[in-house]
Order: sequence, then C-alpha cells, then structure tokens
Amino acid sequence: MRNVMVLAAACAIAAGPLAAQRPLALGVAGGVAMPQGAFGDAVDVGWRGLVTLALSSPMQPLGLRVDAAHDRFAFGGDAAAALRGGRQTVTSGTLNVTYRLPMTRSALSPYLIGGLGAHHLACAGDATCDGTTRFGWNAGLGTRLTGLHLRTFVEARFQAVSVAGRDVRYFPVTFGLLF
Repeated sequence: MRNVMVLAAACAIAAGPLAAQRPLALGVAGGVAMPQGAFGDAVDVGWRGLVTLALSSPMQPLGLRVDAAHDRFAFGGDAAAALRGGRQTVTSGTLNVTYRLPMTRSALSPYLIGGLGAHHLACAGDATCDGTTRFGWNAGLGTRLTGLHLRTFVEARFQAVSVAGRDVRYFPVTFGLLF
C-alpha cells in the first residue's frame, strides 16, 4: 500500500499544474488509420502521420488547431494491385476547433475536436489513379496527458471525404508529442 501511495504522489508531482501548459504548441503524431465502409473493402488498415499547431488558453475551453496529415493505405480489395505495392494516399490540411472538457488539477485534459479541410487523394506505388482534391470534415475526441515533464495527446477521429462515385471514410487513432 505504501508503494502505491509513493507512486501516486510521484505522478502528481511530475504532472505539474494545468496552468503550466503553454498557449501555443507544435506537435507531431503518428498512428493507425482504419478504413470504413466501401473504402474499407478496397484498402487495408493504414498508417497516419500528423503535424499540428495548437492554440489554447488555460482560462477558456475553446481552442484552435491547424493539422497537416498524411494517411496511407495498401490496396486490399484487388489482389493484383496489392501485390504490385499499390497504395491509396490521403494528404490533408484542416482547421479544427477544440473544446476542452472541464477537469481541474488533473494530468488528463479530455477534449472534443472537429473541423473542415482540404484532402488530396492519390495513388502511390505501381497503382494508377487520377488524383483529386476535395473538402472533407472530421470529428472526434482525445485527451492531453501531462506528466514526467512530457506533454502528449491521444485522439481518435472520424474522417469523411466525398468523392464522385465513392466516399472515403476512416478512423485514425494517433498518439503525439507537444512541444
């Protein structure tokens, strides 16, 4: 029992107060992207890379984020394309609004996120397709984690882009560091 109390106290000291969070943060993140629906029938689970610039205030629950992301999925529905190394890529730039859920004096800071942006869909590798840029939207939830002098975040979002003849929908789950 004593060891548990010492560990809890050490985590509380390492977490630091939420007021110590800086209003402007640059972040990098990576994770997995899980395709849904008809898009999921055509491609396999992929990966995501993300760079973000976040503006927030400890006194206000609303914040802004500008995200640049790159998602890549191997073709899975067509065995020939998968063998050739064909991939579907989605490169996006989005403007998002965040709403921090109230939790005082906690190392966790959960938030809701949603926004709009431009998404460029293209093929890579040996696959060929016409690249196109369309507007899309995203919505999700996440949490900032502060502890051991690190500022991190974990989030899951639903991404949707409408393209003539097919909709691209997927769930990226990312883990990132804030600087």
